[in-house]
Amino acid sequence: MEIIDTAYRTLLWGAAIFLSLLLCASLVWAIRGPRFTDRIVAINIICSKTIIMIAIFSYLYTDSSLLDIAIVYAMIAFLVVLVLSKCYIAPHQASSTEQHGVESEEEDEG
Repeated sequence: MEIIDTAYRTLLWGAAIFLSLLLCASLVWAIRGPRFTDRIVAINIICSKTIIMIAIFSYLYTDSSLLDIAIVYAMIAFLVVLVLSKCYIAPHQASSTEQHGVESEEEDEG
């Protein structure tokens, strides 16, 4: 059983290192993203990877309180993405409504 436990720990440490590298790549994508929507998706990916890493560390350090932190972090991350999406969509909906309103007034006159 000790061999299996060592294999699990090695696999989980490898996964944590791999996730941290992917997290750095996602951070670069969030900074350099050509559109705001790319940045929102990158932030969501970063949050998801962070939650997974917290869960891995919870198992590695046998500390179940880290899982509570992961759950709270997941709720906060969801709200952050929701608020950022709302802040992005609201101005675009207003501008598209104004554009459609102008077009309909021109059609009524013509």
